[in-house]
Amino acid sequence: MNLLDYLGQVTDPRRKQGQRFKLNTLLIFILMSMLCGKYQYREIARFCRNNEKYLRKRFGIKTKKMPSHVTIRGLIKALDFESLQKSFHQWTKNYVQLEEGDWICGDGKAISSTVSDYSTSYQNFVSLVSLFSQKRQQVLHVERLENKKSNEAKVVEELLSRLDLQGVIFTFDALHCKKNATKNRRK
Repeated sequence: MNLLDYLGQVTDPRRKQGQRFKLNTLLIFILMSMLCGKYQYREIARFCRNNEKYLRKRFGIKTKKMPSHVTIRGLIKALDFESLQKSFHQWTKNYVQLEEGDWICGDGKAISSTVSDYSTSYQNFVSLVSLFSQKRQQVLHVERLENKKSNEAKVVEELLSRLDLQGVIFTFDALHCKKNATKNRRK
């Protein structure tokens, strides 16, 4: 199975009436545009229009128009993150094969425009914590983190225990350096 097949397993939040594009096709369009550095809704829609000829041919699109920024925004806002995450992780398990001695980097990045309670002393925001394979140049796992509910160190520890990676080398930033961090060490 390829990534398009796995994205076909994502729960579609849209109502059936008026759908012009398959969900996995829209997700691939969004992913392709982000790989080209286009992250905003209008930029993604412009990417689709600018590459319309190729996208129509490659994905067999028959509709007259490419997806608009309104369509893309609505999809991203309504998308079930857990369903997308589950499909992505199934794909990475089959696609990315780790070998002994591979380097795995762990880091969290805040998502812009997710800050709430900005006028208080303790702001809340959403971050994505990811594990990245250096050799493969591939993200292995992504977890959502809400700043008020948890912290990056706890999420990374949970990821490491859940994935049970052995024989690989981990690199983290200074946030994860603590005296009693023996929970996930193997003897």
